[in-house]
Amino acid sequence: MKVRTNYLLLTVIVVLVMLVIFYSFSDLQTNDAYVTNLQQERREKDAFFKQDEHSPIPPELRGKFKGLNYFPIDPAYRIKADLIPIPSSDTGAVVLKTTTGEDRLMYRYAIARFQLNGKEHQLTIFVSTQSPKVLFIPFKDLTNGRETYPTGRYLDLPLSGKSRHSAIMLDFNKAYNPYCAYSELYSCPIPPPENHLSVAIKAGEMNYTK
Repeated sequence: MKVRTNYLLLTVIVVLVMLVIFYSFSDLQTNDAYVTNLQQERREKDAFFKQDEHSPIPPELRGKFKGLNYFPIDPAYRIKADLIPIPSSDTGAVVLKTTTGEDRLMYRYAIARFQLNGKEHQLTIFVSTQSPKVLFIPFKDLTNGRETYPTGRYLDLPLSGKSRHSAIMLDFNKAYNPYCAYSELYSCPIPPPENHLSVAIKAGEMNYTK
């Protein structure tokens, strides 16, 4: 009876070890595919910036453009955030100032609340009148003025029926610079104080170097 019990215990341990290995391998494959896809997106963006007539890089500088600078891709900065509804009293139009002093009309969509480095943070999600089908998240963090553009960076998410669910994925590896980082001809919304994070987001696009 004791031998049978030991055998069953050994079997359970073996099965558990195999499951751990299987799921670890699956996670590794998922991360590899994620990194590969993101690297391809960045190559396509570099090609657009260098060659397209609508590139924010001034025409006289495109020939010398060697690509954008990024932090290393880190899946840990792909964070699931809780969506907190905006109180009805705060859903009216708000004005965000731009880098040229203009007013940009926005609407608060929701609050994204998430955990990073053991602390809770939150960002207000906006919808602009110019791009009503895109969730817009302008933010600042402790890398601004050092590794990243001083004014702040942006995240975009497609607005769909799923966006009304109770959670949303914030992928800071896709954080990007506003166009005014490349040329003074652009007018870009400045992240409001409510979207100033007290943490360094070492992911996404870094300072542009000419």
